Amino acid sequence: MTNNEILDALKAFRDTPKFRCTEPQFRILNPSPASVTQPLETALNDCASELSSLIKRDAPPEHLKSCIAASFKSVQKPFDTEDREYLAYYYNQLGQCVNIEVSSIINRWLYGFLLSTLLRLFNRV
Repeated sequence: MTNNEILDALKAFRDTPKFRCTEPQFRILNPSPASVTQPLETALNDCASELSSLIKRDAPPEHLKSCIAASFKSVQKPFDTEDREYLAYYYNQLGQCVNIEVSSIINRWLYGFLLSTLLRLFNRV
């Protein structure tokens, strides 16, 4: 992907309403109230904006990944499992926008260090 395509994808990500249960895998969920999801959506959009500025400066992939990791870790983990999975889904989308693999960051956040390490070890082919 070119930088312009990545910037377009990040803009589309920022413009898309989040936590509305419109994605097929989240269709049957009950949406959380805006008081819960608004800070999460703000963190996601802020991360997309930071990624855009890094892309404009031709930052290396390591900086993009650390930007996503820092944003993800700064978010207070929601109590609701569905909201956590939704947040992980969106951070994975951000990784896809900038062609960065973020599954290890997401797994560590969702499942903890030990289980995420085991997942990584046993998923190797």
